[in-house]
Amino acid sequence: MTGGSSTTGSEAEVPIACTLQAEAMPERLSDWAAVLEGTRARTVLPDGGMRVELPDVDVAELARLAAAERKCCAFFSFSITIDGRGTALEVRAPEDGRAVLAELFGPVS
Repeated sequence: MTGGSSTTGSEAEVPIACTLQAEAMPERLSDWAAVLEGTRARTVLPDGGMRVELPDVDVAELARLAAAERKCCAFFSFSITIDGRGTALEVRAPEDGRAVLAELFGPVS
């Protein structure tokens, strides 16, 4: 999960890079796979981000994982929404980081 750098709007330049130690990546990817299992839908947001609908998810685990991911991939931003549609994770990245977003969170349905 490495690449160039980008700026979006008034945000400071944030490198499109992951600082997670290589030996920790398999476990992190496994954690995401477990949380994303059962995903009902993935949709592109107007700003290029992604909404992932997760009907049966442990919200505390989702929040823990999103916070951990933000520490190593500072170019991501996360929002958790719980409403009448269920639980969803919205993930955003600068344009240069959208390929990484799709790689980690899956294809849009």
